[in-house]
Amino acid sequence: MKKVIAIIVVILLAIMAFIYFVPYSEGDRVGTIIKVSKRGTIFKTYEGQLNVNTFGAVKGKGGLNESFEFSIPDNPELLDKVDKLMGQPIKLSYKQNRMLFPWIGETKYILTDVSLNEKIDSSSGDYPRN
Repeated sequence: MKKVIAIIVVILLAIMAFIYFVPYSEGDRVGTIIKVSKRGTIFKTYEGQLNVNTFGAVKGKGGLNESFEFSIPDNPELLDKVDKLMGQPIKLSYKQNRMLFPWIGETKYILTDVSLNEKIDSSSGDYPRN
């Protein structure tokens, strides 16, 4: 009986380790960071919001504004990069977890890197036309 319980515990730990350490997906988003805040009652985490311009969806000037919410790990170098690039056109890289973990963030999307997006004309905020 003890062996069966031990096997079940090992299997459950393996499943939890898989869910925690293996990301569901990874990707990039382009836009402008419009908000960063530190939130939480027990676990204080950094949360951000990216304004994603979707061009070509509607005829006329400009595009639709869509927001993408993400969590920022407690990494001083990454937080400094985010702070310096706020309000500028950026490329945001993230990984998506399978579950929410309150000590990591309030969203499933965890920021892994952020960089200035050279493909966007920062004076107009538009994507280059081919």
